[in-house]
Amino acid sequence: MPFKSFDRYDLLYNQLETFPECNFIVFDSKVYYNGEKHSKGKFGNLHSTTQGYVSLYELNVDRVIDTGGASEPPAGSSIYPFITKNGSRVAFKTISTSDFDSVSQFAHGDIIKGNYPLSASIKRTRFAETSQPLVTISDDGRVHGSFRKLTSNRRFVNALKNTFNHYVRMSHHYAFDDSTNPKSSVTDDQGTNGWDKLKQEMSLIEIPSIFYGSSIDKGSVVLQMFYSGTLMAECRDTKRNGELIQVTGTYNAAKHNGKVAGTVLYNEGFISMTGSWALAHSGKTDKYIGTDLSLGRWVDFGVGANDGTSQGNTVNTAYKLDFKGKNYIPTVTMFAHMPKGEHNNTTNPTSYTFGQSKDPLYGNKNYQEFHEVTFNKMEHSDYHDPSGSFKKQTYVSKVGIYDHKKRLVGLAKLANPVRKTEDREYTFKLKMDF
Repeated sequence: MPFKSFDRYDLLYNQLETFPECNFIVFDSKVYYNGEKHSKGKFGNLHSTTQGYVSLYELNVDRVIDTGGASEPPAGSSIYPFITKNGSRVAFKTISTSDFDSVSQFAHGDIIKGNYPLSASIKRTRFAETSQPLVTISDDGRVHGSFRKLTSNRRFVNALKNTFNHYVRMSHHYAFDDSTNPKSSVTDDQGTNGWDKLKQEMSLIEIPSIFYGSSIDKGSVVLQMFYSGTLMAECRDTKRNGELIQVTGTYNAAKHNGKVAGTVLYNEGFISMTGSWALAHSGKTDKYIGTDLSLGRWVDFGVGANDGTSQGNTVNTAYKLDFKGKNYIPTVTMFAHMPKGEHNNTTNPTSYTFGQSKDPLYGNKNYQEFHEVTFNKMEHSDYHDPSGSFKKQTYVSKVGIYDHKKRLVGLAKLANPVRKTEDREYTFKLKMDF
């Protein structure tokens, strides 16, 4: 098998821009990704993930999760990651520093195990309206004094403060606190102004990057709310600036169409919904908050999307989220050359004439394999002439790609083997994604 190096002009590096489409449907506290319902396997769920989740690399397919308990690897019947506790202080992200340092939890030399599969799905977090997002903790013994603390789950919103303000250049609706330095007006924003995202009611939809890649494609986000199968309202980022604008509504459409119902953080994969106007008349209610019946609003979008809402609450309302991702895939194009007069020998044992002795010729000073062994004649001719001259030729069926240590990193297979003679030359064009 001959090896040949690529020349500097034989390698072309490019980058592909792809736009993967994603569709999520949320109904009765269940999430459906791209319209798929998880199939069943012999041991339960085929991918061992919750409905609406995707499994990273699809490990442990149709297999009982078994890490072997306290036994050391490779105990257990499923695939799992493990780390040995040592002085390098390397551990999994799920292991806190205090647990890692605790000898009662893990002693030096102990095996720390993780679980596969790793999975991800969208998640909704609701933030109730509050006038006091900060409270003062007095005389705390841990810090030897007083400090201010965010109430409830407001720390999740506060963590995105700089991100929201970064997008203000695209739209003033991203402004985290519009009350102190208002950029909105009652007229331009159709009755909405002076908000503070640390206080206002909000739904935050988290989209893991495994679904969209590098960022969410601008102008591709579509949110729809259905009641008993009928579309209540729809909003889109029609301006491609992150504003989710209501474009269709069956209730007070003339009044509410054109309003901004929320914003999209394209690079971070978050959708914040703040629209608080009713999307249906009094006869169409559901349990959007707790067990109380109320009218649907954009701020209620995604109820049941892994937010802890029990099944049976929103049995009339369904939510649909569509968007496209933007992902960049590095590629390399390689040109493998077979010049004339080269690569015409083969190591395939079937190329030798059958019945010959293949005993090596050896002595004190030399060792020679297959002394005077003849090859089969493979010329393509209508008349077989055994007395004709012998012409070297081979059939190329595979092209292997190796690294600098001659380790196989890629293999290209031809649909049909190519006949290579001494007077022919070929160039194979190979392409690999990273």
